[in-house]
Amino acid sequence: MDKVAVIGGSGFIGRHLPERLRDFIVSSLDLPEADIRNAALIGERIAMIKPDAVVHLAALLGGVGSQNIAELFRTNFAGTLNLLEACRMAGVKAFVFASSLTVHGSNDPAHPNMLDSPFRPIHAYGASKAAAEHAIEEYARRFGMTALALRPTMVLGDTPTPSAAIEFVRAGLSGEPIAVYGSGMHEREWLFVDDAADGFRCAIDFARTAAPGFYQFFLSGNRIAMADLARLCAEQTGGTIKFTAPTAKSFTLTCDTADSDARLGWQPKIELPEIIARLIALERQRRAV
Repeated sequence: MDKVAVIGGSGFIGRHLPERLRDFIVSSLDLPEADIRNAALIGERIAMIKPDAVVHLAALLGGVGSQNIAELFRTNFAGTLNLLEACRMAGVKAFVFASSLTVHGSNDPAHPNMLDSPFRPIHAYGASKAAAEHAIEEYARRFGMTALALRPTMVLGDTPTPSAAIEFVRAGLSGEPIAVYGSGMHEREWLFVDDAADGFRCAIDFARTAAPGFYQFFLSGNRIAMADLARLCAEQTGGTIKFTAPTAKSFTLTCDTADSDARLGWQPKIELPEIIARLIALERQRRAV
């Protein structure tokens, strides 16, 4: 496997992936030249490159309360179908997809999601990723691709994507109370972008030797209750905490990574206190500009 096309190459994870693929010929594609919503355009680009593997990172983000449901499905589901068809036509051997832990929806803290847990997304973004996974599985089965769906948890790093961790850091640095919704006992998991990019590199290595078929993996770690995350951010920023009424975001979303870590040969290296310290440093840099 010599050629790898990274779709969404200028995105959050995509910017960190090429440096981990120096033993490949890498084509990094993004808007407008690789708009996955345009079937003809993405078909032409994939046919021109003729990659052995495609890493599909392009997506439209959304969460609880998102109103752009049609565009989420148009990009994340229909766009993935366009890319799959382009890969089929070009004879691409391996397809690595950035799915999301949100395909599973919320769970009981005592029972983390397993890879075979049912899909119960609670917003359109998670539903669009779940639909895309079903399409990828069908293409792998029908056309002999080696296809992987990686389900990352919330990824943090040098792009301030909306998340509770970013909100906590910003509040603490601004001298505002860090707001925790509800009791704060609901749990989430967090990754730094470097670890996420390493996981996608491991996925490509897995695809090089795996038989054709559909494979699923979690990319996750650093589980913590939201109240404890708030305390960690308060300790590092000198902030204070206030507890407020629960909202639609007050739910647990965790997973059991033991099987994924073993098969993929990957584990996160950067622990949560260091992640928060890096977020604080990055936020201070932004404010100094």
